[in-house]
Amino acid sequence: MKIAGFQANSFVDYKGHIAAVVFVAGCNMRCWYCHNAQILDTDVLYDEEDILKKIEKNKFFLDGVVVSGGEPTLQKDLPEFIDKIKAMSLDVKLDTNGKRPDVIKKLLDEKKIDYVAMDVKAPLDKYDKVTPTMPVDPEILKESIELIANSGIDYEFRMTVVPQFEISDVEEAAKALEGKKAFYLQQYVDHGMGLLAHDKKFFEVAKRAAEKYLPTFVRGVEI
Repeated sequence: MKIAGFQANSFVDYKGHIAAVVFVAGCNMRCWYCHNAQILDTDVLYDEEDILKKIEKNKFFLDGVVVSGGEPTLQKDLPEFIDKIKAMSLDVKLDTNGKRPDVIKKLLDEKKIDYVAMDVKAPLDKYDKVTPTMPVDPEILKESIELIANSGIDYEFRMTVVPQFEISDVEEAAKALEGKKAFYLQQYVDHGMGLLAHDKKFFEVAKRAAEKYLPTFVRGVEI
């Protein structure tokens, strides 16, 4: 795999787990606020075997491994990499943008993953607000949402609430997830663009709006 980043342990990336985090290069979206933009097209890669050795060394202190990115489903050898993690008796969490439901389905069918976090970037028909250079078919996203929600494993949907979003955008995205298990609203973090994140009051109202459709939680803001 094209591994562009590695965190030996994290207490926040996999609910209820101490997990190593593997970041892969490459993405089929170009969200303007991406917090990992520096790794998307990098040629500076980690040796996969070295990463696996580090995970193996620490496996008795870990509960799982998060495969994030970038977009992991673009990696052709993702299933084989996951097999190597599972052979260490560690759980695997997949972070995905949901743009490749065929890959998600295969991983679920073969029971390779234990948790999925799918980013819902915006209302499904308004992805141009966050990834204007790469069009996204809402039907593809809907397919991934249903696959994940009906998978029988633990999962979450999450949205980074960028400054351009209004309450109606959050509510519209939540409506597309109606009846699902969990929706996490994450505060936008500015990376030098000078844009102000939404305040506590906005998140209070947004949470109430989204909760009409499914359980909703907020990350990054105390409310």
